[in-house]
Amino acid sequence: MIDAVLAIDIGTQSSRAALLDGGGQILALAARPHHLAVPRPGWAEQNPEAWWQATIQNMRDVLGRVSTRARVAAVAVCGQMHGAVPVARDGMLLADAVQIWCDKRAAPIVAEVSEHQDLDALQRRSGNIPNAAWSGFKMAWMRREQPTLYSDAWRILTPKDFINFRLTGVVATDRTEASGSFLMDIVSNEWSPELIALLGLDAGKLPGIWPSSAVIGSVSAGAARLTGLVSGTPVVAGSGDMLCQLLGSGISVPGTACDTSGTASIISFYAEQPILDRRLMNLHAAGPHWITFGILDSGGGSLRWWHDGFFGARETNADATYDQMMEEASRAPAGCEGLLFLPYLLGERTLGTANSRGVFFGLHSRHDRAHATRAILEGICLDLRQSLEIARDANVSVTEMRTGGGGARSALWSQIKADVYGTPVVTIQHEETGILGAAMLAMVGAGMYGSEAEAACLARERERFAPDQRAVALYNRKYALFRDLHERLQPNFCRAAELEDQ
Repeated sequence: MIDAVLAIDIGTQSSRAALLDGGGQILALAARPHHLAVPRPGWAEQNPEAWWQATIQNMRDVLGRVSTRARVAAVAVCGQMHGAVPVARDGMLLADAVQIWCDKRAAPIVAEVSEHQDLDALQRRSGNIPNAAWSGFKMAWMRREQPTLYSDAWRILTPKDFINFRLTGVVATDRTEASGSFLMDIVSNEWSPELIALLGLDAGKLPGIWPSSAVIGSVSAGAARLTGLVSGTPVVAGSGDMLCQLLGSGISVPGTACDTSGTASIISFYAEQPILDRRLMNLHAAGPHWITFGILDSGGGSLRWWHDGFFGARETNADATYDQMMEEASRAPAGCEGLLFLPYLLGERTLGTANSRGVFFGLHSRHDRAHATRAILEGICLDLRQSLEIARDANVSVTEMRTGGGGARSALWSQIKADVYGTPVVTIQHEETGILGAAMLAMVGAGMYGSEAEAACLARERERFAPDQRAVALYNRKYALFRDLHERLQPNFCRAAELEDQ
């Protein structure tokens, strides 16, 4: 019988569980979807009980397939970040609709804090400036708008910490999630009394903070009966999903960075300490270091918009149509003969305004659909390069860019990234980098590896793309134009926003 680890991923669209062996190979995987409710504009809610029931069934599925040939050495959960799940002391869930990561209802509280506080001082303490995404602001909204619920809550947990609580009966969080709350001191890696007081919160409702690979407890007898796990199996603190994806991509040593293409596109950098620049955000890594990152809300989303609206692809095989798009884009030359795309279909977070919008610039009669598709791919990279240049100006070394998400399947896009960033781009063999990252944490907790950096050997290289120096020179010029347009258009974006409701 071989030693294996169980990795659980609580996503926005589905929950998954997988058993992996010590070499990082998936032995069995199961997934179940769940519902996202949007009861009002800017609100986003899910039922944590649905996460737990899906997780129970997923675990029973994978354990049933390999129970005779694998022993589970440890369990790790990763999950969507920044949620706010109120629980009672006896484990009862106190709300069947909780705020999740993309809920923005706390924006007025963010505005109040931002107006009356020294943002630089707040960033020096928390690593970030106020944002409605951070779970501390969701708790502050709960205290203000749902005072009885807030008062009744024994602890308020993030999604993966709620699953850990159901597995072990232990309340705990890890540094990745704590750093995403706006309540953790980045020097001590402990809760900040000053930040907690600023938001008017009760420190007693927060769980203790642990390293992501630390064993926080073991599977309870009750959870064992429900899931098929052996009672007493170690459970580690786990990590936010983004940080598990980065760990599973090998972002665990200086000089490494990652471009992750999902609905949003994120460019992330290994950092010894947070970079205190308002244009970037910081989260503690699922290891001893930090991750600094920039985000484009409509990165892959821009490509999906183009795919659905201009390739007649809503009712067809999506993968085949994406392949067609990439093949077609490869016919257009680098630089798209002057065509440039600003990918702001959902506005901007930190480098522009929420009023920013998508723009095709430089169209002429020689351009066709292939040019436009390639311009979208280039535009996403040109936007993310802005964050890369900020990190470089802060003396962050980037010698290798790893790439994950759906975009990593395209050789064309990987080469464009190498040329726009001017650095080698590496794709990873393992397509399930979040599941792999969680498994790596479980392996460290079980003693199968000595550290997260040691376990990073599992993030094996699939293909390497070297920058083409002629293309690099071209994209340097195109980036200068992109930056100029980005800045000049900001006032016009705001003027255009006034016309949207008319």
